[in-house]
Amino acid sequence: MSKRLKTVDEIINKYSIESNPFKKRLFTGLGLLFVVFAIIGIWIPGWPTVSWAVPAAFLFSLSNKKLFVWTLTNRFFGSAIFDYYASGKTLTNKVKNIVVLMIALMTALSSFFTFLLSTLGDGEIFDPSSWNGKDEYAFGSITILLLGLIGIYYIYTSIKLRKQ
Repeated sequence: MSKRLKTVDEIINKYSIESNPFKKRLFTGLGLLFVVFAIIGIWIPGWPTVSWAVPAAFLFSLSNKKLFVWTLTNRFFGSAIFDYYASGKTLTNKVKNIVVLMIALMTALSSFFTFLLSTLGDGEIFDPSSWNGKDEYAFGSITILLLGLIGIYYIYTSIKLRKQ
């Protein structure tokens, strides 16, 4: 791991990239949408905040220096984002495991409730021939499970661990 960055200016110099005008508008718009989702998480229990702010910061690093600085210095989630970028985009083992556990839990719950609401219908859970919901083959639940597994695989293979 390289040395830890100490200031916002060091982070901006290392991670901020200029984009063409179309990408700049697109990334800024998506980043602002993610910020709105992050702000919702401040007041709604269970709704993530930092999980939306991290992609917003990434998009702002590609499009808008002022908004990138704002995500790094924001009083609600700025310290977490600053720490992530200052440490070279790494996570501690504990945080990485918590993220994977949360992805697994939310994927399992989403897939299960999607199955109950759209596949099972009035049928028996262990008798697939009795399933009479609109999603006869459980494509929705299977898709959610596959995307969750892809997310877990990505976290384990692409996010580096921070050396303490």
